[in-house]
Amino acid sequence: MAMVTTAEMMKSEVKMNLEEFQEIFSSARLNEAELRIIEQKKRHEAEHQRKIKELDEAILQSKVMVEKDRVADHLALFPENYKVLTQRADGLFNASAPASGVEGDVASFDVELMIRVMSSKWTTIPIANTTAMVASDWKVSWMPEEYVDKTSTGSTYVVLDPVADPETMLLIKDEQQVLATNRSGLFRVQFSAYSRVRKDRKLNAISLSSLLYPLSGASMTLCSHDMAAPDDEGIAVKELSINPTSAVLKVQPDNGCAQISVILPLTSNKFEIRWLDIVDAAKEKKKVEPGAMDEATAEDQSEDSLTVSHDVMHTVEDGVIRSTNVLQFETSESALNSVEFMVHGERGTRVTSVSGYALSRWTAGSYNATASMIHVRAYFKKSNLDSSATLHVHTEFDTDSAAKTQTLSLPRIECVGALRQTGHIGVIKVANSVELHQYKAVGLARAEPTDISSQLRLNTDRPIMLAYKYLNPKYTLYLSSTSHTAMDTLEAVVDRVHYEALAMDTHVMHSLLVMMKSTKLQYLEIQGIPSDASMFTLIVNGVQTKPVKGGNTEDSLLIPLLVGLNTETANNGLGVKTSIELRYFSTHDPLGEEGSLGLPLPQVTLPISVVTAELRLPKIYSYNFTGDFGNEGAEWLKYPVPSSFSYIKGKRVVPKNYKFSRLDDVLEDETSQNEDGGAIQMEIPQSGRSYFFQRLLVVNTPLSLNITYFPPLATTKPSAPSFWDNLRSFFG
Repeated sequence: MAMVTTAEMMKSEVKMNLEEFQEIFSSARLNEAELRIIEQKKRHEAEHQRKIKELDEAILQSKVMVEKDRVADHLALFPENYKVLTQRADGLFNASAPASGVEGDVASFDVELMIRVMSSKWTTIPIANTTAMVASDWKVSWMPEEYVDKTSTGSTYVVLDPVADPETMLLIKDEQQVLATNRSGLFRVQFSAYSRVRKDRKLNAISLSSLLYPLSGASMTLCSHDMAAPDDEGIAVKELSINPTSAVLKVQPDNGCAQISVILPLTSNKFEIRWLDIVDAAKEKKKVEPGAMDEATAEDQSEDSLTVSHDVMHTVEDGVIRSTNVLQFETSESALNSVEFMVHGERGTRVTSVSGYALSRWTAGSYNATASMIHVRAYFKKSNLDSSATLHVHTEFDTDSAAKTQTLSLPRIECVGALRQTGHIGVIKVANSVELHQYKAVGLARAEPTDISSQLRLNTDRPIMLAYKYLNPKYTLYLSSTSHTAMDTLEAVVDRVHYEALAMDTHVMHSLLVMMKSTKLQYLEIQGIPSDASMFTLIVNGVQTKPVKGGNTEDSLLIPLLVGLNTETANNGLGVKTSIELRYFSTHDPLGEEGSLGLPLPQVTLPISVVTAELRLPKIYSYNFTGDFGNEGAEWLKYPVPSSFSYIKGKRVVPKNYKFSRLDDVLEDETSQNEDGGAIQMEIPQSGRSYFFQRLLVVNTPLSLNITYFPPLATTKPSAPSFWDNLRSFFG
């Protein structure tokens, strides 16, 4: 480094007084502090802006997550992203003059749908079926999502142009008019639908169907060409009815028209209104005599062509023949008010019931005192304006059950005033002891059983023996009947009987388990019960009950069988499985050193497939056995001991996805097995030595076991061989 000279150092020095130096120094320190403050302020401002940005991003992300969760919730509940809230149809029909004809009668309906779209993504909403509905004047209005939940009156709909709007448009897709939109909110779709009015000579009908959604409300305004100046009391709609029949109607006049308000079921997507005429209410109040009205109605209906389709199924039972008739009436012009027909048959033929849709009442009476004919007339409700009707008519008559052979004349029905009546006849047999054959048939032709109406053919589990068809109701059908004597059959059979006895010093505990099948047998008789038997317990099908003293002998008990049954199986007439557990005590002389003991088994008065027995006797004796099971007891049974069962269903509560197993059959319910504490029954202790016996096919045979007991024979225990004996035997 070069050395700085004194002269150079003196040239670089500046001389000033102390006050000036302090002022310069303070100014420098102040500038330095100011620069530090400015730098710190910049850093703080940058940190503040960074935190504001992070907070804005967090708020935006939170809003995005909330919106995402909201959209996910909506899609979970509404996977199609929309919900049709309401659909309403308001119709108008002004009846044209008769000269214009039926083709000029068209009703118009103003249909309005309220639709909620959940999220702003492209969604297609079906509105109407283009192939089954004629519609025009389409209008779409929209309320944005942010205004939907607000109740302020300023929330109004925005009218959209479905042709020019890029985010909301009406399209035809898959033969449906659909609304396609990328907006969320509330949409109101309005259009006009048209329906042809069906007119017969008297009956008028308007229907609106092929709607895609249920109707939340509907109304119809009916006007007539000849009611331009109605009376002060307004007009009245004559014989008004609606389908579905569960709908509620309210009719009131409105400027010369009838305003009909309809409250429909929540699931109804169509309705139909029928009426006969629109008249002046004042004129409608002028009633005619009831007889005159009936005559007028009959005269009007007589002009119509009435056709009848008739199917009948005759069921031959023991001592009675029952007939089920299905009559289908149809008229080409007006609604059916009443029908009448004649029932021809043997004396004593009865009409037991007449039923049908919209049937008001029916009457039946003899046509005259000499002929075996019954005149039946059925009246339909005035609200029923259908030109067709179906009646179910049931008749029956008694036969001579004591006659070996007889000729049966089957009843027939002839409708009064019918232009044409055709039908089919079927014959089935329920009585197994009756043999049927055709004796005489006039005006009939053989037919296939499948030609008979399914309403009759499918409601029987018996084969159709004879089938006919006719074109004229004035036919004749006679059957020859031969009665055979029915033989008695078993009402019950016993599959298993297991007898168990535990013999002690002075008492024997008996247990009898019976597994059987029966067809409504009321009692099972058990004989051979000891006279000193006591302390009985009886469980039938898992239900505790009491035996009944009775039967053919003094030592008999009657076991009630109609206890704890499966009623569904029993009422179907099928063989019902029954489980019986009977236990009781008996006494005997005290056991000595040796002696005998007799054990008569309880006798079941029914055929038995398998009988097994188990005797538990004290181990201090040796035994010999005699009786109906042989002289020796077996060490085990070839047939397993049956288990009792119960038809009572459990009440244990388990989780929804619980997997059941065999273990559930032995688990007790969380509640007690019976609210009364369950069945009381003493268990047989596991004591003594067991001896087993079995026998097959026991029929009306009393079984017994005789036991002879004595002390066990003394046996000498052989002494153990010595070491030298073992060594000698080893070397031979």
